[in-house]
Amino acid sequence: MGTILYIIAAALTTTRPETAAIILGAAETYVVESPKSAQLISLIVTQALGDERVRELRAQGAGMDGDQAVAYTLTQTTQALSELPSATQP
Repeated sequence: MGTILYIIAAALTTTRPETAAIILGAAETYVVESPKSAQLISLIVTQALGDERVRELRAQGAGMDGDQAVAYTLTQTTQALSELPSATQP
């Protein structure tokens, strides 16, 4: 599950850095070793939000149980996708 959460966090880093930081915190609780991409995700969200805010958000994510992490991630991903321009619009 942690790997999937990292992938989703990476997809949201530039458009939803706070969300990405929370998901990153949740992801870290489900893997033995973070992938190298986690460093880049962390760098991007830290540049956008600052060290202290990122620590707060990651702690929030780390405090979630598995069901909460999945529900939060699905909700945020659905919202982000709904904000994308429709492919059918001219």
